[in-house]
Amino acid sequence: MKNWFTAGELTGLPGVPSTESAIIRKAKKEHWFARYRQGQGGGKEYHETSLPVETRAALHFKHSAQLPATKTDKELVIKEQVDQKLTSLKGWQREIFDARVALFREFERLQDQYGTNNAVDVMVDMAKRDALPEHLKQCVLQANARKGEDRTLSRSLVLGWQRKVRRNGITALAPAAVEKMTIPEWALAFMQCYQMPTNPTIPQAMEEMAKILPEGMDMPSYNQVLRFHNKRSHLEREKGRKTGSAYKALKGYRKRDTSPFRPLDIGECDGHSFKAKVSHPIHGKPFKPEVCALLDAATRAVVGWSAGLAESAMTVADAVRHAATVTEIKPYGGVFNVLYTDGGSGNTAKINADEFTGLFARIGTTHRTGIPGNPQARGLIERLNQSLWIRAAKQLQTFVGKDMDKLTERNMYLLMDKDIKQTGKSDVLLSWPQFLEFCQDAVDSYNRRPHSSLPKLKDPETGLARHMSPLECWAWHMANGWKQEEHQLSEQEIEVLWRPREKRVVVRSAVEIGNNTYFNKVLEHIEGEDVQVAYDIHDPEKVQIWDGQDRMVCYAFFEKNRTEYFPVAMVEKAAKERAHRRRQIKLNNIAEIDAEERGIINLQPVRGEVIELPTALNRIKVDRAQLEVKMRQPKELEIPHDDRGKYRLWQSLDEKMLRGEVLDEKAIRFYEAYRQTRSYRAFKGVEERLGQQQG
Repeated sequence: MKNWFTAGELTGLPGVPSTESAIIRKAKKEHWFARYRQGQGGGKEYHETSLPVETRAALHFKHSAQLPATKTDKELVIKEQVDQKLTSLKGWQREIFDARVALFREFERLQDQYGTNNAVDVMVDMAKRDALPEHLKQCVLQANARKGEDRTLSRSLVLGWQRKVRRNGITALAPAAVEKMTIPEWALAFMQCYQMPTNPTIPQAMEEMAKILPEGMDMPSYNQVLRFHNKRSHLEREKGRKTGSAYKALKGYRKRDTSPFRPLDIGECDGHSFKAKVSHPIHGKPFKPEVCALLDAATRAVVGWSAGLAESAMTVADAVRHAATVTEIKPYGGVFNVLYTDGGSGNTAKINADEFTGLFARIGTTHRTGIPGNPQARGLIERLNQSLWIRAAKQLQTFVGKDMDKLTERNMYLLMDKDIKQTGKSDVLLSWPQFLEFCQDAVDSYNRRPHSSLPKLKDPETGLARHMSPLECWAWHMANGWKQEEHQLSEQEIEVLWRPREKRVVVRSAVEIGNNTYFNKVLEHIEGEDVQVAYDIHDPEKVQIWDGQDRMVCYAFFEKNRTEYFPVAMVEKAAKERAHRRRQIKLNNIAEIDAEERGIINLQPVRGEVIELPTALNRIKVDRAQLEVKMRQPKELEIPHDDRGKYRLWQSLDEKMLRGEVLDEKAIRFYEAYRQTRSYRAFKGVEERLGQQQG
């Protein structure tokens, strides 16, 4: 039977108006599910699920009447109708039906012996004399569904059963339902007010129904509405109150079988807003980062993941690159044959999904997106967010999910806000490096935890049966002939895959990113220029440096320019000497305190003159000019006006810094700023060329 019908095909059926135009108006008013008709004629077609109940029943009856009259098809239709009728019986109906069937089978047995008329007389007489077998005596009481009469058998009753069975089969012995599902005239008005996305209650819907009820139509009582409401299925009640994925969650679903697939055949990717706050890597304030994971459908293993400040194409690209990377620390991974994602901007951005230059096309992955508003089609990755990210977030004090106690969440927010205002950081927040390490531990724990959707094995430690973990399932596939090498990229290919990038300026052959300094002597040739720093959140030891023309310059390594300020032995010797001097100062202070206690004060002579202190006075009478010590103030730095003088001044300051001397603020500002000028680079270049010629 087809599912789509035009207004012309619905004309004349019960439950709908008698003209096409009226049907179209009714469909528009009630928001029937429609589509444009294909082929000649145009117009719209309406899906059967939007039609009234009696209209759908009429369509099914009409279809059944038009079935081919073959014996096999008739038998199938009759069997289906019998099964459907029997399964729809209520308990009291089934009891009466079973009793009538038992009595009718006894009648058929007697009919074979005595014929129809005599069999009826014999059976009725045995019932009146109470001579029926014991199990049939109770059936006589149950077979008569009437009340207020003697429950016994009569000739007309038995012959009536025989006629019903001949016409409609054995199911005709089932009693009809007492209650009938009639649709009251006010039902449409009630459903229009009740089936709203705002989810009004029945009394609220009745208040609105009273405003739109046609004149002359009686307003139903609350109990009448409630009885009608309870007779409808849960799915029909929620129609209009829930839409999209929420309404689909009430319907049946198909469970996709992944057992025929091998690792890296199908992968699912999804971004997730982490449900706990961590410290922002730039300003240190609390925020919720974005995490992205790639799940292998066959083994349920998280093959790659990444984290970023917000949902972006870079986070997705980095997760794909991490999934394709195989190292000693991460011995599993590779390129997926098919990558299934939603239609988010990060997944469909050109750097990832472009059919020629995108990351997916470059590594040979077929990219597929799901239907918008249908998340249950990607149930594997949606479930992973619960099992991995939300489970991990609940381990932190700063969890902000729906299960968090609201008072505790508020107190935690006030504590973080107080710490940020006072010190610029909070101890309850994970730093960015700590958060990345925390995520890696969560992924490792998930991959080693038994998964209920995977096959079972015998635990080697306990000897009991349990489900495999994702990594155990991965190893099982490898042991059974699957080759991971066929999905791997070469080291050169992985190195040029997209990584998150940030713009930085080269300063003294180094760049800073994430409060870390990365150095390479090669960078001194592009001093002061803007570069792109490509980093790997899983490997903080090095970064890639790309120039303005998107060419890779070199690798810069973490604090590669760090050396000991002085030799270790010299520093240890200096520390001992300083400790000796501090100890001697303390001893001198103790001697001075002892002298004051004895009433003796010794003063060193100033400019070779002796100062006399009268003992009768309890104060010192001295000439202030004799005790005044003129402090030598350093002269203010004078910056030359010519370029050569500026370069010589910079050289002198550079020598002082190498000797460990402390410069004032003005000298430091000049030292740093002059290195960025064209004059500095010109003199520096000449100096280097002269040095090379002399060498």
